[in-house]
Amino acid sequence: MIYLKTNNRSIADWLKPPDTWFLLDFIKPEFLLLRTLARCIIMWDEILPNSEWVKSNIPQIMRGNFDASEDINMETMAQAEDYITAGACMALGLRFAGSANSDAFDCLYEFARTFMKMMPFAGTAASLQQMGYYNLQTCLSMILLAMSMVMAGTGNLKVLQLCRFFHKRTGGEMNYGFHMAHHMALGLLFLGGGRYTISTSNSAIAALLCALYPHFPAHSTDNRYHLQALRHLVVLAAEPRLLVPVDVDSLKPCYALLEVSYKETKWYNETTVELMAPTLLPELHLLKQVKVKGPRYWELTLDLSKETHHLKSILSQDGVLYVKLRAGQLPYKDDPQGWKSLLTTAVNHRSSGVTAFKPETISTFTSNPALISFADFFCKTSEGMKHRKDTHMFSAMLYECVTQECPEMLPTYIAIEQAVSALQRGDLQQTFPLWQLRLVVDLWDSRMLRGPANSHNTLLKSEFLPVMKNAVDVALDGWLKDSSSVLRSYMWNQVLSKDAQSIMLACFLVYRSVPCFRSTQLKSCSSFGDLLSCSSQLEIPLRDLLRLAPVLLGSGSPSLLGFPLHAFSS
Repeated sequence: MIYLKTNNRSIADWLKPPDTWFLLDFIKPEFLLLRTLARCIIMWDEILPNSEWVKSNIPQIMRGNFDASEDINMETMAQAEDYITAGACMALGLRFAGSANSDAFDCLYEFARTFMKMMPFAGTAASLQQMGYYNLQTCLSMILLAMSMVMAGTGNLKVLQLCRFFHKRTGGEMNYGFHMAHHMALGLLFLGGGRYTISTSNSAIAALLCALYPHFPAHSTDNRYHLQALRHLVVLAAEPRLLVPVDVDSLKPCYALLEVSYKETKWYNETTVELMAPTLLPELHLLKQVKVKGPRYWELTLDLSKETHHLKSILSQDGVLYVKLRAGQLPYKDDPQGWKSLLTTAVNHRSSGVTAFKPETISTFTSNPALISFADFFCKTSEGMKHRKDTHMFSAMLYECVTQECPEMLPTYIAIEQAVSALQRGDLQQTFPLWQLRLVVDLWDSRMLRGPANSHNTLLKSEFLPVMKNAVDVALDGWLKDSSSVLRSYMWNQVLSKDAQSIMLACFLVYRSVPCFRSTQLKSCSSFGDLLSCSSQLEIPLRDLLRLAPVLLGSGSPSLLGFPLHAFSS
């Protein structure tokens, strides 16, 4: 462990298997596994995910044809070769632990199938006689653990099938230790319920070597060669790397396409791959950037070349990454191929989109159940709702909210429309909605005065608000024309008649920001110029003062200086 990942060849050469038959007879086969494993993790950067590298660890004397005149113990040769192969496979599993590398997995799976063909259930008695059941099962268990390390947290079906197969075998020399190894492989495969995987840091490799030490106990109380409690150290090598996209509107997990960029290394140039999340990310020190890729969701970039703290905090908190669905797009669950989303492109780019929009097609724009229910109940012209005039208005509101990607504003649209409709009918019961509308109008006007560049981040992006503002102005101006005497009586602190429209008067005073006057403030105002000079004392906005001027000056004329009142409404 002192020389772990140092690539110190002089130290690694000390651990090479003997290259003569005479010396091989003096080494226990299990020690060959440990020596091969130790040598490989020292030469960390030379580990390659292919069978050629695994076989390169076998001494040259074991390869090729043998001289019949030589006195070769075939049992020694077979056991040494298989244990060296198992040690190299174990090193391969440590090198690519938690990476789900397909080349490494295919290589290990090939050797697992090779060892399974030597087992007694495969009918190869000659190989079993040379190797022995215990030795074969030990090597096969180590390869199974190596595969589980590579595919840790992925729940790979092929590894699961092998674990199930060995779990059912209980006869012969299949003892407690082998079952423990198979169940550890199963635990690594579903580590943390699929939310965790294995790290390859120095401390993680040390913990894995302690936990997966290649000598398994004969029974549950066997601690002669290895303390069984150390098997639990595998948790020290686990780390959360599952990234789960969650729709920010529905707060439900969803599928999202990720673009993962790898840093340049000596094995490969800077590389970009596409992954469909939820997915287990590679180790963060290997990554340069993680990006949520369109076209269905708004792009979101996590730059790991600067800092990784933000992504680490996301992964440590169940890996939840909030994403925003684009307008006219459906989640992958509802539209896997993107065919429905393509139908909305024509509507989104039409100038007459509102008239072309049909509530029946709302499902091609969004999968939000609240919006779909709203379209069904309020936007469709059924037999019982043909007389309703607000169906078209509701459809326009829904179209605006969906295409402008602000569905949360639909209740605000409805509240504004209901307040204005109640004012037009004269049955508005309280002034609070009208005052809220006045605040929204003032905010809108202040942003419009700054220029069009300041309107891109507004929630109300259409002409809806100016239309509602004009409707309120028309309703209040109509009331002022018919009931100017009521307003004049209020301003001059006179007693109001019993038939005075107190609700409409209150609405007018609140919306026009008319304060409570003192009669002395108005006595000195005999002309429009006097009103302008006293505007700061009256505390009335200039736009509203223009409408009040005829009443304050005692004139019932609906115009001022020859201009109609609506000329001053903007």
